[in-house]
Amino acid sequence: MLRRPRDRARPLRRPAAVLLFAALAAACALEQKMAVEVIDAPLRERGDELKASKARRGELHLGPYAIVDIALDRVKDAAPLLSDTQPRPSTFYSLEFDLRRDARTWHARCLAERRIAQNIDFAAAADESHDEVALACTLHDPEARDWSLKAAGDVGRGLNGEVVGASAEDVAFSVEVLARRRFFRAVARELPFPVAQLRQAKVAAAAMLLDTPERAWLGPELSDAGRELAITVLVALRLLPLGEEPLRG
Repeated sequence: MLRRPRDRARPLRRPAAVLLFAALAAACALEQKMAVEVIDAPLRERGDELKASKARRGELHLGPYAIVDIALDRVKDAAPLLSDTQPRPSTFYSLEFDLRRDARTWHARCLAERRIAQNIDFAAAADESHDEVALACTLHDPEARDWSLKAAGDVGRGLNGEVVGASAEDVAFSVEVLARRRFFRAVARELPFPVAQLRQAKVAAAAMLLDTPERAWLGPELSDAGRELAITVLVALRLLPLGEEPLRG
């Protein structure tokens, strides 16, 4: 009786899959390490780190904070947020979500505009995206006060903005979305994904990796309400389409 020859490739499938998984995990860890290193060292070392935990589909949980009722939609008609001196095709997005901690709820409502780069051929040749981005959010806190988040910039180079209260002089945070890591004055390397950092009086007070799995840092000097505001701002930046991916049609 002839025996069927053994499939020599079959025993390698499981080890090969394990090796592939290990390689992907190592690459992911390296990307996260590179992104984490752009966060100011005092915040990394002394801040409270929050990591995304398992949540229902369509929700995000970061430590004690639950981000729920997330609605991100493309908007056909909206008032431009970017200067239209040189009109180019734009895509608009609306975002709403609630941030909850215990009995306290924040509500965020945002509009973002992403416009095709002025020199799209140059950007394509360099394998970079230089689409312009602007966003405006209203953040409603549990005490029925409104906070305003505004930021603008270049997808490939980063964004800058601020968070203010009812009075324009009531600046809670300055906002920066980092897309590159600078090694020397003229040398910068593109990050694998953006990193958001909030500052108070030029000192980093909160930060977040704008990618999956989400990680955030909150400075020890922030009050409970300040932490809630910071996380609401960071989550808005995380959920809006600010990455290197092309505009969606």
